[in-house]
Amino acid sequence: MTTIATDELTDGQLVDLPPEAGDVNAPRFEPNDDWLRNTDAASQKTAMWRWFATRYEELETSTPHNKEGNFFFGRKDPPVSAQGVLRERFGAVVPPEVLAGLVSALQAKAGDAWAKVEMDKLSS
Repeated sequence: MTTIATDELTDGQLVDLPPEAGDVNAPRFEPNDDWLRNTDAASQKTAMWRWFATRYEELETSTPHNKEGNFFFGRKDPPVSAQGVLRERFGAVVPPEVLAGLVSALQAKAGDAWAKVEMDKLSS
């Protein structure tokens, strides 16, 4: 799983999501879009990150590769763009500048290519 701490993506703030944000204990967090639209930017980033991190992980640390950097996907899905996935899911829900801020922070920390997390990996 990813090693990025939430406060690294929310301008140093550690945000606890309230129950109305969605079931934060679910293996794959799904935020309540009505709540997401109306909360502050740090909470929006936290919820989007939690959603993303329960579905994707850093490509570099999760996918076998050789010393030249060529990845071996085997049965795994090919990498996805964090920017593309987050914009598809949240583009109509949060302000563009909040979404762009999260994407920029993710790209700076781990790049834009991410690997899909298999459900059996979430329970281990």
